[in-house]
Amino acid sequence: MVAVFVALFYAFLRPRVVFIVLMLVFGMILAFFRASHELEGEHTIRQFYEKSVIVVGVIDGDPETDEKGTKFKLKDLRFGENEEVKLAGNLYISEYKNEKLARGDGVALIGKMSAGFGTYVGYMYRPRIIRHLRPEPGDLILKVRNWFSARIKKLIEEPQVNLGMSYLLGMKSGLPDDLNENLRIVGLVHIVVASGAHLSILVDIAKKIFGRISRMASLLFSLLFILFFMALVGWTPSILRAGVMAILTLITWYVGRKISPIRMIALVMAGTLLINPMFIINLGWLLSFASFGGIMILGPRLTKFFYGDKKPGFIGETVTTTLSATLMTLPITLYYYGTISLISVVANLLILPTLPYAMGLVFLTGVVSGIPGLETVVAFVTQKLLDFHIAVVNFFGEMSYFLIKIPQYIPWVFLIYLLIIVPLLIGLFKQKMVKLRQVEY
Repeated sequence: MVAVFVALFYAFLRPRVVFIVLMLVFGMILAFFRASHELEGEHTIRQFYEKSVIVVGVIDGDPETDEKGTKFKLKDLRFGENEEVKLAGNLYISEYKNEKLARGDGVALIGKMSAGFGTYVGYMYRPRIIRHLRPEPGDLILKVRNWFSARIKKLIEEPQVNLGMSYLLGMKSGLPDDLNENLRIVGLVHIVVASGAHLSILVDIAKKIFGRISRMASLLFSLLFILFFMALVGWTPSILRAGVMAILTLITWYVGRKISPIRMIALVMAGTLLINPMFIINLGWLLSFASFGGIMILGPRLTKFFYGDKKPGFIGETVTTTLSATLMTLPITLYYYGTISLISVVANLLILPTLPYAMGLVFLTGVVSGIPGLETVVAFVTQKLLDFHIAVVNFFGEMSYFLIKIPQYIPWVFLIYLLIIVPLLIGLFKQKMVKLRQVEY
């Protein structure tokens, strides 16, 4: 096992293709050992399908509450009150509306368990909670987040405050079902899922403020911002991918080295799969890597195709970025949802330019809460900006004639990647040949 980790580290230091291949091979070996533990737990849990059972576990991530109830993920599973052995795997729990639950809470449930789906080994619909335990002192960062969000919620109305909190901290709980659906329809789900966009804004702020002191100060405070934000949001697959990617990018920036996007993606994919091999079938993980790969790999090629050697303006850059991410996530979106919007680029153009301001104003609302006069002004401006975002999402979300629908779970949609990858490989081959000719002459 130690030899595998050494080989992975050596592969990171050596930029040659052979070491990248070795890194993937060794990563798969480690993933196999991790996955075997997960599969063993899944095999044990299957015996409880379609039976009434007592399950003890810990809430993983933030519970999501809407009009229909509360949903959460349960980990560290034990079956029966006196069972000592923890089993690997996660359960998906759909509970009655319960806003008292929080991540890290221990719960004991009794109810009927059904077969799971996706990365979930089992599913329980509205079980009865027979015990609820909150550890002490508990998650201190979560307490800070809840305290700060309560200050904001006193000043901004719903659903605007729910959208604002999802922007700032990735807290999707409370978003109305129709708004959630419209966000998905117009291709704006990524703005309410804490990911690379949020971290890039934080890193830019840290660099602008602390970059005046020194390069080291910029690096340290950027890393602190990233880690603190990840702890606030929780260790979801998308934020884990974005955080690891941001940290590696910062380190390579500090030491003055460049790392190719393909190599960066391969490293982070291997690393996150070591943490949890079941991420490979997690929708958030797949969409996160696909969108990032589109922006970093496909984006520059589209920019070159449309603009040549010219630098695109803000609108052009937004269009190519959105188009790149949309194309790379298209097969996954079609497979799981069966829909794709033709107006997502327009919606992104209207929302993305003001997203940093919306995040900043929501944060400022929490800071000035309690200051008479100032809190009213800041909250008013924040609410009006969020009103604009909701109006844009609902306006485009109702344009169903721009929505392409196909049946879900059709595997052939992944053949679309051939239309994307083959031209990319041809372009890279031609680029390599041009460089070789230049060397020869």
